[in-house]
Amino acid sequence: MTASLRALALSAALMGPAAASAVDRPYSGPSATQLEQVEGQLRGAEENLRFVETQFTLRPEPSDEDSRTRRFSDGEIQYLLGDWAAASVLFYDLISEPRFKASPHYEDALFYLSDSLFQQKNYIGARVYLRELLSRPSLSVARFKDALSRFLAVAGRLNQYDGIDGYVEQARKLSGGQLTPDIAYIYARWTFKRSDLPDAERFARAREAFTPLAQTPGPFRAQAVYHLGVVAVQAGDFPAAIGWFQQLLPAPPAAPGKQPAEPPAAPLVSSNMADADARRIHDLALLSLGRLLYESGRYDDALDRYGQVPRDSESFPESLYEIAWTHVRKGDFQKAKDATDILLLVAPDSQLAPEAQILQGTLLQKLHKYSQALETYDGVVSTYAPVRDQMDALLRVNHDPVSYFDNLLARGDRLMDVNALLPPLALKYASTQKEVAGALRMVSDIDSGRKGAGEAQAIADRILSALDSRGLETFPELQEGYTRADAVETALTHAEQSLVQLESSLVEGRLTHEEQQRLAAARSEREALRVRFASLPTTQKELEERRRRMQSRVDEVDREAFRLGYELQSLNAIAMAVRKWVDDTRRDRKTSPDEEREFLVQLQGEAETLSELKSDLDKTRRQLADERNSVDTSLAGEATIRTRYAAALVREHDLLIVGEGRLPEDSARAILRAHEVRNRANALRVRVAAAKEVLHAQLQRRGREIRDKVLAEQALLQQYEAEVTTVSGDARNLVGRIAYDSFRRVRQQFYDLVLKADVGVVDVAFNRKQDNTTRIQDVSQQKDEALRALDSEFKGVLSEGGQ
Repeated sequence: MTASLRALALSAALMGPAAASAVDRPYSGPSATQLEQVEGQLRGAEENLRFVETQFTLRPEPSDEDSRTRRFSDGEIQYLLGDWAAASVLFYDLISEPRFKASPHYEDALFYLSDSLFQQKNYIGARVYLRELLSRPSLSVARFKDALSRFLAVAGRLNQYDGIDGYVEQARKLSGGQLTPDIAYIYARWTFKRSDLPDAERFARAREAFTPLAQTPGPFRAQAVYHLGVVAVQAGDFPAAIGWFQQLLPAPPAAPGKQPAEPPAAPLVSSNMADADARRIHDLALLSLGRLLYESGRYDDALDRYGQVPRDSESFPESLYEIAWTHVRKGDFQKAKDATDILLLVAPDSQLAPEAQILQGTLLQKLHKYSQALETYDGVVSTYAPVRDQMDALLRVNHDPVSYFDNLLARGDRLMDVNALLPPLALKYASTQKEVAGALRMVSDIDSGRKGAGEAQAIADRILSALDSRGLETFPELQEGYTRADAVETALTHAEQSLVQLESSLVEGRLTHEEQQRLAAARSEREALRVRFASLPTTQKELEERRRRMQSRVDEVDREAFRLGYELQSLNAIAMAVRKWVDDTRRDRKTSPDEEREFLVQLQGEAETLSELKSDLDKTRRQLADERNSVDTSLAGEATIRTRYAAALVREHDLLIVGEGRLPEDSARAILRAHEVRNRANALRVRVAAAKEVLHAQLQRRGREIRDKVLAEQALLQQYEAEVTTVSGDARNLVGRIAYDSFRRVRQQFYDLVLKADVGVVDVAFNRKQDNTTRIQDVSQQKDEALRALDSEFKGVLSEGGQ
């Protein structure tokens, strides 16, 4: 800018008054078109610069309160969309800020955070924030009820009940002395499930909680009546239980020709209701009534209730099985056998199917159909004995089965599903696998916690490193503003290039030979940079095109990295399978211990190599992700190229100034107008520098804020890692112990099934022998009686013959 003003003053002095008056006349010579093009470039650059100023630098930054409000809004949107993980991260960030505690949204954020954790089955974390929420004195009645409802659900899952009675009393006071139906129902269910109370006290408190709901019409009346029936069953009061369950069913029709003494009450649950919960309660009430009537010796009434269970109910197979046993109690073996036939026809894959087959074999024996009974028992043995043998082999696979299961289920990058180890036929009978699944979830949570803490530490290190080395790349908004400002500066440099070319065309012929040589040298230096400078973007369209092109290159490399990661994962799975094969076939192989040990050492070395390769690949993919997000600023040397090219243009312009005083009037006017255009460009450069300075100040301020947060989180992470390490040591072999015990129970189920079938086969042989013996005895007795009759009939004849 200083050089341009100096050139303008020098030109005016050399040209004298005539030239000064010529400045006022508009220039319309042959170079006017070029000047208009440059002015057009400046207008475009100024428009782009104005956008940078209005959108990035002159617009006031949001206050801390505005920022927190925006983050709360973002978290609320994620919560409503059901993205619990994203919502919990956003709300945790808000809750951890001390200044946010004074916000009117603080209590809502606490609830959203706790509920997001609840939906992710992080009950311990949810309980922490729910307790804080319930302790807030300013909490609204509606929010208190929502929080208490969730807190009761969490308490039931964690089996932790301290403090709940106080919260319930508080809710009762807020509701005018009575709990609202939804809170009352949840509280009653929680009371019913409590395991910290003696049975007598639990029954009394559950009755007290459910009775008001059962007596008041509302959405929870049927559920309350059903629970009161269950409480009566657990307490051993069968008549009371029958009375409760009967309230859930339609009244029986009156006898023909008789009118009921009073109109029947409307049932609490109708069998044709569309609601799935209502139908389930109806079916469970029928099943419960059938069992109670069976235990009371009212077999016909029990059969009537069992027969009312709909065919499409999930309880229908169970009702058929119990119908069969009811007929057995009545001594009607044929009808009992018919019930088992229907059960095996409609639900052949039910867990009750093998028990029904064994019962069917017993009934066939009672009906003296021994061949069919033997065929039935043999079918059970042939179906379930091989599975029992497979599970025996699995349980005997290692001297330390607990460690075997623990290592196998938690080996590798992913936890194995326990069901993958069971034979397919055993899956539907493995009801005890809930314990293994729970243990696996716990171990998975511990591993996730360890991995999460490690990943969080790595993320924190990457953030701090990015703040130190990348700067703008860590703030996409500031990066965009800075990139647009760079594009404006590049456009201004292009305008300067056009002005220098114009001046060169006018002045070069007026220079001396020595001056032309110096100009040629400067121009040669500038031309060496021109090709690289020409590739720099000057408009938003060019910026977007460059971003797309560079991101496409990064994506191509990332796809190849993903493919390599898949191959590594496959190789790791093969290594795990080989290790499992070695463990499973150790008893059958004749390999020496030394050979096996050497092979396992080599296999472990390969596994460690795969782990290192995967770690390197993960690091590479993280770097690719960083590069993809920072393509606007990661092109090395752009600012350097622009600065060097601009400096070369200044040197070339300074060499041209000496010849401006030798120009004729028309050329002088063109030069003066070019200086005016340059002054406008220099003014825009000043504004660009100011915009960049503002962006840099914002970068420094935001960087300090984030650095402080990251350092605080790193201190917490160190505590978390220590806690996870302690918990991991306590949970050693937990999955193995639970899996081993669970497998033994499943195997025992199959052992009992096969044993019952084998005993049935023996019974068939024994009963058939008994029947044959009885028939032989009957025939022998009949023979003796016939002989005696013959002796008696022919006694006279024999006597006469003897005379």
